[in-house]
Amino acid sequence: MFQRIRSYCLSGIHAIPVSVEVDSSLGLPGFTLVGLPDSAVRESRERVVSAVRASGYSVTGTRTTVNLSPADLRKEGSSLDLPLAIGMLLASGEFEVNQIDRFVFLGELSLDGLLKPVRGVLSVAMSLVEEKDSVLVVPKDNIQEASLVEGLNVLGVSSLLECIEELKKDCSSLLIRSQGFSSHLKKNHPSYPDFKNIIGMEGVKRALEIAASGNHNFLLVGSPGSGKTLCAKCLPSILPEMTEDEIIESTRIHSCAKSIHSQNFSFIAERPFRSPHHSSTMVSLVGGGHQLLPGEVSLAHNGVLFLDELPEFNRQVLEALREPMEEGSVCIHRASGSIEWPARFMMGAAMNPCPCGYSMDLKKECTCLPDMKVRYWSKISGPLLDRIDLQISVPAMDITRLKSTSGLESSATIKKRVKVARTFQEDRFKNSKILYNSEMTSLQTREEAKMDSEAEHFAITAAEKMCLSARGYYRVLKVARTIADLRSSKNVEKLDLAEAFQYRLLK
Repeated sequence: MFQRIRSYCLSGIHAIPVSVEVDSSLGLPGFTLVGLPDSAVRESRERVVSAVRASGYSVTGTRTTVNLSPADLRKEGSSLDLPLAIGMLLASGEFEVNQIDRFVFLGELSLDGLLKPVRGVLSVAMSLVEEKDSVLVVPKDNIQEASLVEGLNVLGVSSLLECIEELKKDCSSLLIRSQGFSSHLKKNHPSYPDFKNIIGMEGVKRALEIAASGNHNFLLVGSPGSGKTLCAKCLPSILPEMTEDEIIESTRIHSCAKSIHSQNFSFIAERPFRSPHHSSTMVSLVGGGHQLLPGEVSLAHNGVLFLDELPEFNRQVLEALREPMEEGSVCIHRASGSIEWPARFMMGAAMNPCPCGYSMDLKKECTCLPDMKVRYWSKISGPLLDRIDLQISVPAMDITRLKSTSGLESSATIKKRVKVARTFQEDRFKNSKILYNSEMTSLQTREEAKMDSEAEHFAITAAEKMCLSARGYYRVLKVARTIADLRSSKNVEKLDLAEAFQYRLLK
């Protein structure tokens, strides 16, 4: 008997329809699986047979052929266990279901028949949003994730046996119709540090306010203990709240990466702040590996990727960031195909000015030789440094100022100004795919960074004296445009340019 079961596989954050075609016939007992399965899918036979036996059924004694269609798409992961088991049971006549084409099955089986959660359920649910009559059958641990899509019929089951029993009675007891995004969203208290807890450092706070307003990349350089990392960790507290589309997109990425624990599922409702260790490999940072999983650049999508101790990272790893920083995505190519992951993030970094760390300290003497400093800075390539809009000097804190707590601005106050600047950008780019000033092309930068002849002369003269590249010059103009937005001004003035140029004086 022939049976076709619907399921899905992942390609990046996208869900690709897969048909599990099962043919059970008389003949020498055997099992053949075709359709480009990976090792996890090939091993599913042993899991499925054991789970079926534990559920009180049997699929042995027949010749079974399984085709995973389309045959030219490589099938990865263990989410095809459940559709394979259902298909084998139906093909062997163990039970019958009306309108089996309505159902889409996802789930990994354990040997005792229990269902384990799988990754990427949200992407599958979004692919079924137009099919109002379809029923998505998932493990119970994935039911919250699946029910994020409004109007979708979701059936959560804990075991293969429970799934069979529900199918027999047309899913009358456990079937739910999801209420969608808003029913799951909860207002959480901010989990990031507040700028009001940082005494002094007004210049650094101002620079980070500009970075947050225009989504500009930044580099903090200062002595050990000067507060570089603390300031960076406060940055998400002044970023605007994520939109519904951003929340869904970020949650899809984390779901595909399985960085969300299904047993305690929650939205990625706050701007991600990813801070990988400096020993991170290229695969962990950019993505890839055997399963082509997203890396830190994609997990930081719509948020901040912060690289502390920047020169300690492998140089090849840092160089791999150049394309994602420009394109807002990362494309991973393999012989079997390619996958594109979203990677629109703000790149932040922190480092000491020299190996000993004290060349910028007014009280401690630097012990580094000149060639040591050259080697230290050479770990960061010119092209990478050129892509960092704000290069910020972080002075060491005067201990006597730690007693003063007056006049400290909270993150909420700074956030209001950031929102004003972002509103200007939303209106400016409402007819394009661009979201922030930092993403403007050179042509758009010339059009939007309007200035008078005096300001233009100042910009060209300063760029020539600083030997800036064309990219560096346009990045200065983008920062100046953001500074003007913070003033709610349509034109870029000379003072805006002067402030923007000072963030390129570090090296």
